[in-house]
Amino acid sequence: MLLTFYLLFIELHVSEGCNLVNREQVLDITAHTGGSVLLPCYCTDLQTTPEGFRWNKDNTKTDRREEISSGSGQYRDRVQLFNGHSPGNLSLLISHLTEEDGGIYWCDVRDSFIIIRLTLKGCNLVNREQVLDITAHTGGSVLLPCYCTDLQTTPEGFRWNKDNTKTDRREEISSGSGQYRDRVQLFNGHSPGNLSLLISHLTEEDGGIYWCDVRDSFIIIRLTLKECPKSLPYIPFAVITVIVLHIIVAVVYLITTTKDPARGHYSTADGDGVVSLE
Repeated sequence: MLLTFYLLFIELHVSEGCNLVNREQVLDITAHTGGSVLLPCYCTDLQTTPEGFRWNKDNTKTDRREEISSGSGQYRDRVQLFNGHSPGNLSLLISHLTEEDGGIYWCDVRDSFIIIRLTLKGCNLVNREQVLDITAHTGGSVLLPCYCTDLQTTPEGFRWNKDNTKTDRREEISSGSGQYRDRVQLFNGHSPGNLSLLISHLTEEDGGIYWCDVRDSFIIIRLTLKECPKSLPYIPFAVITVIVLHIIVAVVYLITTTKDPARGHYSTADGDGVVSLE
């Protein structure tokens, strides 16, 4: 009896198949370039194994749907499924996102589906295509600002260049070689959208035109170097104290000697007399 009930339960479970959550609905998801995104698609019962499913994406150029595979094409080694432990979880993870990954995705399970509209946010530069003037002093440091409006956006590619007036070419700035060896530093470790460049131990040769290039946009920075102002010679505090004390003593002496004129006394046979010495 129990065996018959168990077999009937299995039969009903299999025949029921995968009922998709959000079946035939359109989900809007926004992600950042350079990051990752999870496209959700799963059965109401995560232990249900669908008879067949696949992920597709609309190709706007060919007006066709193309199957997504980790083994080839645009998504090579960038997509991952999660149905290993839960066969009813058909969600798709896409890593290292690019602007081309945006579009319409389909999670197709036999005669049902879910549509996901993925929007990618790229790097929109603050002060895009503007010229910024910055002045710094030789021997010091300077921060050349360049950042995306969203600091969590990872640009697909960027680089710093400088105009070489001798060769009339732009040269890429690198901390590993050349004029800037061990003198430049980026700040995109914690905020991938912060592309600002710090230059230390500035020299007169560091002045010029710098370019922060992000794909098809840029910022121009005109850096002017000035000589560092010379500081006054250092005088020990003890010396200053002695000098001040000498000045005070001299002032007191002058005041006491000029305030009361000296007076002299003399005696005569007729009586005492007083003579003032002025």
